[in-house]
Amino acid sequence: MTYNYLKITQTATLWLIVLACISINLPTAIMSAANSLLIISWIISGQYKEKANIIIKNPTSLATLGLISAYLIGISYSSATLSESFKSIMHYHKLFIIPIIISTLTQEKYQNYALNGFLFSSIATMCISYLKWIGVIPHIDTGEGYIAFKNRIAGSIIMSFSMYLMLQKAKNSSGKIKYLWIIASLLAMFDIAFLMNGRTGQLLMIALTIWFSYETWGNKCIKYWIAFLALGFIIIQTIPELPQSRLTNTQSEIENHNISGQQTSAGLRLEFYKNSLTLIKENILFGTGTGSFLHEYKQLAEQKNLISKDVVNPHNQFLLTTEELGLMGLITLFLFWYIPWLESKKLPTEFNRYALRALILTMCIGSLFNSLLFDASEGKFYCILAGVLLSINSTKNI
Repeated sequence: MTYNYLKITQTATLWLIVLACISINLPTAIMSAANSLLIISWIISGQYKEKANIIIKNPTSLATLGLISAYLIGISYSSATLSESFKSIMHYHKLFIIPIIISTLTQEKYQNYALNGFLFSSIATMCISYLKWIGVIPHIDTGEGYIAFKNRIAGSIIMSFSMYLMLQKAKNSSGKIKYLWIIASLLAMFDIAFLMNGRTGQLLMIALTIWFSYETWGNKCIKYWIAFLALGFIIIQTIPELPQSRLTNTQSEIENHNISGQQTSAGLRLEFYKNSLTLIKENILFGTGTGSFLHEYKQLAEQKNLISKDVVNPHNQFLLTTEELGLMGLITLFLFWYIPWLESKKLPTEFNRYALRALILTMCIGSLFNSLLFDASEGKFYCILAGVLLSINSTKNI
């Protein structure tokens, strides 16, 4: 009886990992439910000694637990109330998903199911975006672009990484399948650049495409980039009703910020960054504690008589972590991403090695403009996929 129970719960946990990957592209409520079920299933599926052994011997799991510990320690000296600190640290409970998946996903076929599930759910959401654009699916313009289930920031970030995986699939395929992946990646690029309306995703699309071309062709990629830019110019000139990319409007937003009381997205971000640096200078070594950013920023905003006072995060993960945990927290955050980058070299397949590095680059670049670990969808997106990509390699080292 006990054996059957453990076998059922362990198999269920594996399938819930697959579901968690698929849910990355779905509404946040479904994504949260899938992750909650995964955590519960992991807890009740036994094999605690084996799981603990894998976690202890895995550098990425230890780096993740180190970051969680830093935030827990930060509660003890936070300038925020205990309830505010607790509310803040709940944004980081998703980090536990990394060691949970690493200690559970021991079969390669489920890893493939999970990655393919994520990729095909990305293709499905891309199709919804196009169907909204051409009018097949009703669309209400809210300034977010032709999004499916996520907002324009999360949706475009996830689609940018999906585009990179499509390029890798195209490189590793042959025949008609190769051309299908090329077409899918080009459609993803168009979706990100003109339909989804997320500036971070547009920037990531460019960065990941450059990274892919460098990984594939080295310095020879320059000639391919010239051809790509020429193709992009032709497309822009020949399609008169092409939606405008928000990336090209960034400079004008910055220039128009606070003119006649007008506030712009890009201008607000610069304002957040400057004020965050001011706060960091005052407590540079250990910061002002977990969950303190809202409290500290509000005090500074009142002193400077700023319009925006209730700022939960500065839209920059590096600044948020440094303000709350100081340089020690920033170093911990750096190790949180640097250690899996090193571990990527040990992964058994080229696809997984490149995918993990691209995932880390996605988070690091995106975290310059958003607090991605703090945010719900983007943070879970990283934790789930990082756990999946690192999982099989972990058990081979035991």
